[in-house]
Amino acid sequence: MQIHITARHIELTPALADYARKKLERIARHFEIVLRAQVILAVEKHRHIAEAVVHAQGHHDFRAREVAGDLYAAIDLAAEKLQLHFSREKDRRVRGRRGEKARPGVDPIPDTSKEPVITRISRVTPRILSVAEAARALGDTDMDFLLFLNESDAPRVIYRRQDGTYGLLEPNL
Repeated sequence: MQIHITARHIELTPALADYARKKLERIARHFEIVLRAQVILAVEKHRHIAEAVVHAQGHHDFRAREVAGDLYAAIDLAAEKLQLHFSREKDRRVRGRRGEKARPGVDPIPDTSKEPVITRISRVTPRILSVAEAARALGDTDMDFLLFLNESDAPRVIYRRQDGTYGLLEPNL
């Protein structure tokens, strides 16, 4: 497997390159149709970003982008995400895309008697923005959604879709 490592706004040290290469080679061992991988390491202000794109034969590209406090942690997180992508794909290949619905030992009916656990509450002050301004503001961040108000103070949520486009949630008043 070919691994190409690019560094943006930092000097790529041999130790950092070897660390990223070893992480990706470990993942590629479990998936035999991996052709090549590209790793982009970047530093933007205080954010350390590791992005990996793995090209596999006969499949779409597997992508992982993670932000952390240091590059080694970002590489670890991106490698974990890629491992999850690969294990899901391998599971699909073994079971078949439309194969069995439930795995043995898994209850297909979820237990609805338990209350959901909220682990984090974030308070935000929405700004008054047009949809175009909100899309630009969301594009400038690494968040997946943005809460804002339109000109008539109605709340709206713009979110980033997996295909790179944006979606908009509006209340039905």
